[in-house]
Amino acid sequence: MEDGIQNSSFQEPADLKLSPAGLAFLASAAKWANFLAIVCFIFIGISAITMVSLIFGASALSLGADEYVTAGALSTFGVLYLLFLAFFCLPIYFLYNFGSKAKKAIENRDSIQLELCLDALKKHYKFIGIIVIITIAFNFMGLVVGVVLGISDAFAGV
Repeated sequence: MEDGIQNSSFQEPADLKLSPAGLAFLASAAKWANFLAIVCFIFIGISAITMVSLIFGASALSLGADEYVTAGALSTFGVLYLLFLAFFCLPIYFLYNFGSKAKKAIENRDSIQLELCLDALKKHYKFIGIIVIITIAFNFMGLVVGVVLGISDAFAGV
């Protein structure tokens, strides 16, 4: 069973101590985490504005009859991309929480904030790990489908 933050307060407070070098490493990691989170939030915001303008601007496009891309396809792509951006706000939020709570923990020498920052970091990496597992599964399924379609196409052409 996983120990949560609530259970950790019942342990001895002197179980684990950070050296000055460890605190410096944590402070540096917190600064980089906040920087990366802010840059990602800015990128997500710019991308969202771009996609919203694509969704509303797609209906104004005057594509010829022989064009393959329709306004509906562009709007659908824009909506799916907005959902994708919204989905990836969560790990960026966890990363930002890690950085801000780590800074508070170091400034105030607060072990509860340290636990909360490590919990946010755990959530961030758990989310990214699940996404990696899903990506590997989709790539493997694509490989299997591609091989099966390739073999069936080879036999159909004979």
